[in-house]
Order: sequence, then C-alpha cells, then structure tokens
Amino acid sequence: MNFLVPWLAAIVFDPQGPPSPPPADPRPAQAAPQPPPPMPVPIAVALHRGDRPIEIDGSLLDWPELPALQLADARQLSGTSPGAWRGEKDCSGYVFLLWDEKYLYVAASVQDEWHRALKAEQLSLTEIPPADSIVLTFDPERNTRSLGPDPGRADDREYWLAEEASHQLVQWDRLRGGARFVDGGKQVVSHDKEQGITAYEARIPWSDILPAGKPPAAGLVFDLQVVINDFDEATDAMPQTRIGWTFGCGPVIDPGVFGSVVLLRDAKDLEGHMPEVPPRPRLAPPADGPAYWNDVLQRLAKSAPAVHDGSVPPESIGGLDRIKLLEQLDDHAERFPRVDWIELHYRIHRRMMREVAGISATGLPYFWHQALKALSARAEVNPPDGTTRIHRLPMGGWLVRSSKRNFAIDPAGADLAHWLWGGMEFVVLTQPLDITRRNDQLLIRMLAEKQPRPFLTHAVFHLPMVKMDQIRVVEPGASYGQDGGVQVQALGRKGQDGTVPYSLGYRIALPNGTSIVLAGPSLVGDELPKEHSTALLLSPRNANAAAIARAADVELVLIDDLFLPQTFPQSRRVRLTDAFALQKDILPRRSVLLAPGESWDLTAGK
Repeated sequence: MNFLVPWLAAIVFDPQGPPSPPPADPRPAQAAPQPPPPMPVPIAVALHRGDRPIEIDGSLLDWPELPALQLADARQLSGTSPGAWRGEKDCSGYVFLLWDEKYLYVAASVQDEWHRALKAEQLSLTEIPPADSIVLTFDPERNTRSLGPDPGRADDREYWLAEEASHQLVQWDRLRGGARFVDGGKQVVSHDKEQGITAYEARIPWSDILPAGKPPAAGLVFDLQVVINDFDEATDAMPQTRIGWTFGCGPVIDPGVFGSVVLLRDAKDLEGHMPEVPPRPRLAPPADGPAYWNDVLQRLAKSAPAVHDGSVPPESIGGLDRIKLLEQLDDHAERFPRVDWIELHYRIHRRMMREVAGISATGLPYFWHQALKALSARAEVNPPDGTTRIHRLPMGGWLVRSSKRNFAIDPAGADLAHWLWGGMEFVVLTQPLDITRRNDQLLIRMLAEKQPRPFLTHAVFHLPMVKMDQIRVVEPGASYGQDGGVQVQALGRKGQDGTVPYSLGYRIALPNGTSIVLAGPSLVGDELPKEHSTALLLSPRNANAAAIARAADVELVLIDDLFLPQTFPQSRRVRLTDAFALQKDILPRRSVLLAPGESWDLTAGK
C-alpha cells in the first residue's frame, strides 16, 4: 500500500520572508492574497491491532489502511535554513498509530529526497544526534504548557526514531537532560532512495509511556507532538528543516500546543466523524509570566552594578534587592533544561523563527528577549569620547561601543541583527565551535553585505550558504587591524602537532586608549599580553582564572559566563556563588559583575 496519500490543498508559502518586489505591472492593482488561516489543533485516533501481526522491520506492508496524522502542509514548517526546504518531496510525511494492551505501534512514511542516516559512532545519550529523525513527545496528563522547567513536563515521554544500527528505541528526557534505551522498545528505519521515501516503524511499551496505574483502554486520550527533523547538509550538526504536527496552529509555534489522540477498539467506532475529546485540564497561570519578568527588568534598571574592591563582601554589593535579583536570575538559569537551551540555539541558527517566537513568549526566554530590546534602546546612546561602553548580552556575549568603533564578542541570542546591527561592525569569536556563543544568521548577514563585515575565528564551522574558505581564520599570536584604528591580537598558541585550542583569547585595543583582554576558558598565564589593558573578561570556567587575574596588567575584571543555563553535559554551569568566590580570590584586583542587559563604562587609566 502507498502510505503517501494525495496532498490536501496545501498552500505553499515562502518560509524565508517576503520575496524581492516584482516588476511594475500595468494592469489594475489587485488585492493581495490573504495568508492561509491557522490550522485547527489536530485530533487523531489509534486503532486496536486486533489479531494482525506487526513486525518491526522497517517495512510497512503488514500495516492496514489507517487514518493518518498529516505533516504535509507548508504551514506546519517551523521556518527553515535559507533555501533548505524545496517543497513536499524534500520533507513531508504521514504518521499512523496502532495499539494493543502491551504496545503502541508507530509507522511513518516521509518524503525525503536525500536521507541522512546516523553514523555508527555518533549515537550519544547526551545530545540528540545529527540524523534525519522523527521525535514523538507524549503528554499523558495533557498538562504541558511550555518549554523550560514547566512542571507539566514531568510525566512527558519523548522518543527518537532514526536510522541507526542497533535499532534500540531511545527515550529522551529533555527536562532533566538525560536519555536511555527503552526495555522492550524497538525502532527500524529504512530509506528507498529511488522513491525518495523513508519508512519509520517503532514499538513502544505502554508501561514506558503511561504513568503507573493507567493502562491503555478504548477511550483513553493522551496528547502528542510529532516532529520530523530533516538534515540535508552532511557537515551540519543542526536540522535545516523541521515540520511538526501542530506547527500550523498559529502564526507562531507554541511549544505547549499538542494534538490529541484517542484510542479506539475498531474503525467502526468512528461513525463517520472524529470522537469527542475532553478539554485539557485548567491550570493556574505560571508564577513567572510576563508580568513577573517585566518587574525583574524594572528592578534591574534601578539597581546599578558596582565595583568589588574588597571593602565589602561581593554578596552584598549593590544592596539586598540587587542581590535577590541576581539570585533569582541565577536560579532560573539553573533550572532551565540544558537540552532546551541547546535546541533554542539550533532554532536561532537555522532561522526557525516561528519556534523561537513561541519559546520566547514565556519564562526565561521572554526575559532574554525583553532585556535585548531594552539594551538596544540604551545602546543607541553613544558613550562619551575616550570612553568604551561594554554591554552584557542577555543570552551571552558582549557588545562594545565607543565613539569611533563598535563590535561584539561571542554574540549569542535571537534577533541580534535586528536589534543591534549598528553595533556589529566586526565580531570576535573566542569559542566558535560552541553553538551557544555565536549567532549564525548574524554572521551570514555580515558576510553578505556589499562591503562584508569581518568576524574573527580560529576554527571553521558550518554556515549555511557560506563556503568554508570564506571564513577568515586567525593564527594564534598574530595581530589583525580593523577599520577605525582597532587592533586585535590573538592570544594563545598552537599545539606541537599544529592543532589550535578549543578557545582562543584576544586583546582588542581601541584608538581611544581603552583595551580589553578576552581570557576564554583555556588561556594560561604566560599567554597574556605584556601591554597594560583597561579590562579583562574572565570566566570562572578557566581553571587558572585567579592566577590569570593576578598576572594580568589590567585595571578591572569583568566576570563572564554568568546567568546562563548549562551548556556541556559533563561540566556544571557557572553559578553566582562561583563568581563571588572568584571576586574574592583575585583581590586586590577590582572586579565587576554585570547582569544580563547591563553595561559598564571603561576609561583608560580609571
């Protein structure tokens, strides 16, 4: 049987934004076509298997005809990396469900002209691997409302289906950042290159999906999200296209909107129409809604950072209200799931802005977005001559402004090119392979300018539509002049085998006399510049941080890597207490701790 049923009047739109204006048309103007309306929140049914045997072997020939979950409408696209989605044959699909008293069976037929299987050595239980895949997220209690530390996610179960050799079913726990193989589960994926169709087949034990004491039975309703990830670039670790079952239900993609599935004993129970589904349970609004975060922003605006010089403990600088604010931000960053943090950057990098907008509507991402807008307004004011103003970007990195030259260090986060384009005359990347410390869309736009804006990196990485030889690679120890009289010196050294370190330090000297040293997490003391500098950006992640601060000839230390979620699975995030400890360790060196969106003025000799 051919599972790819005919397309249902799918309206194709351009996910990359408005096209170039057409030539003038002498005919009378006509009304612009209206965008398609949002799709309804979907309802699907799973029919009982009966006595039909289902073999999990990657062939769907033993499956009966069934109602399908459709992922075949362009409105269901997340948005996509430029030029990545080329229509229905590139990424679209249909999903089918069967059940019995022990298992839920899942089959999918996906159109995909170029299929990317998982390399044998890439199956990892710390990151969702780079391979064409389907992700199934079950919400048995129907109470999930957002990403982040939403308590409704505690009972959710998420499964990853992809072509890999072991055929083991992987259950991801994105809330807690772990994964495991499912006992009794199995999944097999096969690709028909000639037809351009990938078949997915899986068997999931109900005991893994449903809470204890909740057996499967006809009439049971659970919520479900189905997402197809399409990887069309062999060197890219991020999906270029995502299409989701509920992604067409609004102008932005709300991560808390799932479809609903009803278990039925027999197709006759449909009686020509979908069954009634009870409404999702009413939940109290979250305590950290927009009003909460707007209050945090207002209180931060009234709470200026101050220098720690040892006269008082760093835990009391700025007063009790400021310390409570910093502790609140640190606690929220601590509880934000690591995998959600990584995947938010994936969506930003590959221009999946409908998902980014939905994620940014609540919780900590809402704060990051609002703090960026506030920073943009403040950054429009030029600092006085002879002064360099450094801003802490909300999702990581720094914006540096002077009356002569503006640039960014490790800029990360959504919409940077929109809100801070004037400050991005060049960019320095200290850890370019860490996707949480850059913004690919910003870098692509910089290179696409009529007069390209440079970014400095010591390692190449995948950028859509950019050849790797277009990426300027700096040499450790070399110096690079920038327009406006700025000098950038790369700090560090290559290994004996010619390899470069994971991170690289820099010294950036501005013509107004101020200079900034970027230590990075791997710089050592003898790689510091001999020249006097105004400020040192220093991370507690650097094992030699205290020694570097004491050895550096600088006037002020700015603490880096704060108020961000955990990035690496094997190393914990930098906590506020780590920053306080470092401030004490580097005395008598003066230091400043900036909250997201805050700024500090640097003046040489002060």
